[in-house]
Amino acid sequence: MKILLDTNVWISGLLWGGNPRKIIQLAEEELITVYTSLSLFQELEETF
Repeated sequence: MKILLDTNVWISGLLWGGNPRKIIQLAEEELITVYTSLSLFQELEETF
């Protein structure tokens, strides 16, 4: 499965867990493929 994660999903998954964290874990286990863009990385960088 291919998915594009919004910045909010990354932040929620990394900081609080829940379903967003489960999605990140699926990506870490290579059960799904996560796509992103430079603009999403820049938004994450600005947030942290």
